[in-house]
Amino acid sequence: MSTKWSDLVDEAQRLTDAQAARTVAAVCSEGVLVTRVSAPGAEGAALSSYAAFVVDEQGCPLTPLSSQEAAANLERDATASFYACAPRGGAASGSSITLVGAVEKVSVDDVDDAMLSRFSQLTGASAEELATRPWCRLVPQRVHLQDAVRGSEAWVPVSEYTSADPNPLAPSAATLLYKINTQHMPALRRFAAIYTGVPSDSIAEAELLGVDQLGFDLQAKLNAAAPRTVMRIGFRAPPANEEEGISVFMKLFQEAYEREHGFMK
Repeated sequence: MSTKWSDLVDEAQRLTDAQAARTVAAVCSEGVLVTRVSAPGAEGAALSSYAAFVVDEQGCPLTPLSSQEAAANLERDATASFYACAPRGGAASGSSITLVGAVEKVSVDDVDDAMLSRFSQLTGASAEELATRPWCRLVPQRVHLQDAVRGSEAWVPVSEYTSADPNPLAPSAATLLYKINTQHMPALRRFAAIYTGVPSDSIAEAELLGVDQLGFDLQAKLNAAAPRTVMRIGFRAPPANEEEGISVFMKLFQEAYEREHGFMK
């Protein structure tokens, strides 16, 4: 494997667990609020209810309660958990977070018209109806991340979660991944082969799993009998948006072509 690529570093860096968790929160708009049941005969059981949500600057989910039972449970016990899973094919694909903490009431007066309109699109309820619902915010006391790309999980310190920034490429990640994995698949396979030092025609599979400002995760089967392996590859200069991200990959693909044909070593 060559370490002298023009736009790559020798040692790839990753987002921290806190940044990965904030990325999941940023790309999701729907989750599950779990409260403790207070109804007779089911005391202490978990009640799961749908929750359209946005996160505030500290990563706390804000949601209009969709369940009267959940609202009643929270009146008796404000402890709850919140689960969200990033959509497949985008930033933090398939990764999930669970926030455990206390639920606070939020006045509808603090919810602006733009937010009401967004929630209306998510839920199908009118802005007028949403304005009549009880609103709440879950303030996390524990944060758990399950990273589907790395196949790992971790408890994230709350202080790190609340102060972390999400992946800046998250809004455009789905489009970028789709373009690279479909329109540029032959070039991606060539890059995987040249980067790993195997013949181009031996690569059985290559797929870009994720991309952020620090680098990307590339899954490949180096031959038909080989297992799938995930490589973390680091950018030398962080791309700030989709256009810059595409540009970096085009440069990598061009360099792989030149290496394959002996134009550079």
